[in-house]
Amino acid sequence: MNEYWFDLEVAGPVTDEHVGRLAEVIIDRFGDGVDATVQADERGGVVMFSREAEDVAEAIMSAIADVREAGMAVTGVDGGDLVAVETIATRAKVTVHAVRHWVAGVRGPGGFPEPVRQRLFSWAQVSEWLVRNKLGQVDHAAVEAARAATFFNALLTADRTVDEVVPRHRRAELARVSTRLAACG
Repeated sequence: MNEYWFDLEVAGPVTDEHVGRLAEVIIDRFGDGVDATVQADERGGVVMFSREAEDVAEAIMSAIADVREAGMAVTGVDGGDLVAVETIATRAKVTVHAVRHWVAGVRGPGGFPEPVRQRLFSWAQVSEWLVRNKLGQVDHAAVEAARAATFFNALLTADRTVDEVVPRHRRAELARVSTRLAACG
């Protein structure tokens, strides 16, 4: 079993009843102990997980199921993918100075991933670069969570927008295509 750290973003309102129900759902699933912390209010918020599972997909899918069973709407998954130079240095256990040199192409093998947003990099891309070039130390569970967050965010977006995009008479075809896509991996 591995431990995966990630946040589920939830829509508001989130009430004390939701939080209590989530604790019940998790205890029913695991016996004792709760692996989630809720920071939310009437506008929504996050449910932070440190979930043990065979793989990251199981961790995130079971967390989404638990949060939904508690009556909350999951709007996104944050696996810690967007990172600044300082966070890269901390996660890779190297100096900020070293990371800045890699970013600028002054040192290292070159080809450091481009920022996804101004001064924010994809941890999934950066960690792949670090492993490929044998630089720093990488927590593979954190890398898996960052990669999986992108995938599950796409699924959650599809779930939210399917009614706007796919006419009802095309749903059976969509299900067949989705099944084939999932099996192709």
